[in-house]
Formats: sequence, C-alpha cells, structure tokens
Amino acid sequence: MDLPSLSAEQLSAVLNAARSPTELHKKLSAYEAQACLLSVTDGDHSDLISLFYSAFFFSHLLTDQINEARAMTQRVPEDLSRNDPTLQNCLTLLRAVWQRKYEQVYTILRQLPWPETLKPIVNSYEVYFQEKTLNEVSRAYGAIRPAAAAGYLGLDTAAGEKGDPAVIQKFTACGWTWDEKAKLLCPKPIPTDPANTGHLSNELSHIMSLIGRTKS
Repeated sequence: MDLPSLSAEQLSAVLNAARSPTELHKKLSAYEAQACLLSVTDGDHSDLISLFYSAFFFSHLLTDQINEARAMTQRVPEDLSRNDPTLQNCLTLLRAVWQRKYEQVYTILRQLPWPETLKPIVNSYEVYFQEKTLNEVSRAYGAIRPAAAAGYLGLDTAAGEKGDPAVIQKFTACGWTWDEKAKLLCPKPIPTDPANTGHLSNELSHIMSLIGRTKS
C-alpha cells in the first residue's frame, strides 16, 4: 500500500496516531525516502524536512537508538542541518545525551524553542529520560545525596541540598527510602535479568565512570 504524501498535516497525523515509540519510529522510517526526495526537488520544503527529521530524531531517542540517531543526523541535508534552529537544538541535545550531561539535557528540553508540533514528543522524551536515568542511578548507587539525585532527574538541586520534602517525595514515591539521620536517599533495588548480566556489567562500568566525574 502506497504511503500518503509527506506533508505537515500527514506528519502531524502520524505523530498523533502512533500508539508507541516503536510504532512511531517504524512509521517515520517509511517516510525518510520521501523526505530525501523533497530535499532535492524544486521548491522550499525546508520547514517540512526540518520537522520530519526532528521528529524522526526523537523517535530514535525514545527507542534508545542513540548510535542510530547520530547516523541519522548525518543524512540530513548539510545546509539545513547547519542553519535550521530546530535541527541545531536536536544536535545539541544529542551531544548532551551522548555525554550524559543530565542537567544540560533537561535545560535543552525545557528551555530551547521547539515547534508546537514537536512539543508533545519533546515532553515524552523528558519523561522517558527521567525514567531511564532513575533506573540507571538505582543500579549504580546504594545511597545518594538528595542534591545529586535531584540533578539526575532535572529537579531543583538547591532544594535537594536542603532536604526539601517535595524533592524527597519525588523519590520515595518511586519506592526509594529516605535515611533522615544520614541525609541520604536509598534507591529501590532493581532485579537483574541473568541473561543480561554481562551487558549490565559493561553498562554499569560506563555509567559509573561518567557519573563519577560530576557527582559525589
């Protein structure tokens, strides 16, 4: 069955109809050939191409395909990638995610300008990134100071430093415990799948090497 022609309206319909990040990524993948053709046809389709590749980029992040997201950015028309503000925001976000600069990721998602059509998927990625980071921190730490924990989830680190109940509650609601005497949060243990033990060991080594540079 032939795909409907790529347009701003059709792209918006795809974004709204997708029932999961995986489905969204699959549908957008099918449209990339059309986006490539638009980039070499007469007429200015830069806004549509920018919107398509930005949405496609977030679909990669939402399905945890960071390497593939990097490869995708290389397929964007060079002039557009270099000059389009939204695609530049995507590249800035990619660098922050790749380098695990947690607080910077939240700043980019929350403060940089994003087109209205993209805002739902940007918000979805913020939630996904928080949940993914929460799991990583839960595996990496037996206990952690509230300010450091707050930074990982994009919360107010100054409030965390003071032991603000609102910050503490964000974590205890996820099953963490609060050691009032030691002023430490204790993550909820996450069961390990024996089939992924080797992969998890490598992942944790990478996580610890990176977070150890910026947190204490």
